[in-house]
Amino acid sequence: MSTCRRVILVLMLLCSGSAAVAMDESPLQKEAEAAFDRADYAKAVADYEQMVNSGVINGHLYYNLGMAYYRLGKRGDAVAAFLAARRYLPRDPDTAANLKHALSDVRDKLEPEVPSSVAARFAFWIDSFTPKELAWMLAVIAAVWGAGTTAAFVWSRFSNLRLYFAFAALLPLVLLWGFSVKLDENDRWGAVNQPKVKVYSGPGTLNKVVFELQEGAPALVTEIAAGGYYRIQLSDGKKGWISGNDLKVFGKL
Repeated sequence: MSTCRRVILVLMLLCSGSAAVAMDESPLQKEAEAAFDRADYAKAVADYEQMVNSGVINGHLYYNLGMAYYRLGKRGDAVAAFLAARRYLPRDPDTAANLKHALSDVRDKLEPEVPSSVAARFAFWIDSFTPKELAWMLAVIAAVWGAGTTAAFVWSRFSNLRLYFAFAALLPLVLLWGFSVKLDENDRWGAVNQPKVKVYSGPGTLNKVVFELQEGAPALVTEIAAGGYYRIQLSDGKKGWISGNDLKVFGKL
């Protein structure tokens, strides 16, 4: 992921709060909740999907959509929605519990985790925060550091703090590094949304079939190829290529 793209994504995350608030006040949100309460899950799904397609980014929206999918019997879509909710609600016990419950019905016994890289292991603390929380933390710490450094070098009475602020520069750098790890290695998760799909050795049906997956199987997208094929990695270490039509992923890849 390029530096420019990371900066743009940080700005989008900082601005996404207005969209989340708008969702809470949306008449469509109320309609979806009312439809769910009266067990009209198809209507609830349609309303929640309309909000997702309009650009609303909110963990509670993905969670509610996952619940509606599950009640409608769309196991793969439900798992995908709960995985998306996990990105924005990493500490929410209901999201974790319902994701686990939805996966318990899946024939392929896979976990929604893959072996972490060395960088991700050192940045283990990152998983406790959402991308938006990390972006705000970075912005606040950088602002405080910038103001303190400016004061230390402009006003002589603060000159004794220059060395401290020089070392303090490591904190926003560490946070930025951890944030980049979060963006690069986490939350490109999706789930198989067809009864049974083939996974190939390369992007396209002309390649060898290396294994098959059942509906609801979670997979991490690691690469996208022309023709709409995703390279995926599973928790058991298997890798391969799957058609984008067979894997439900929320958000931009």
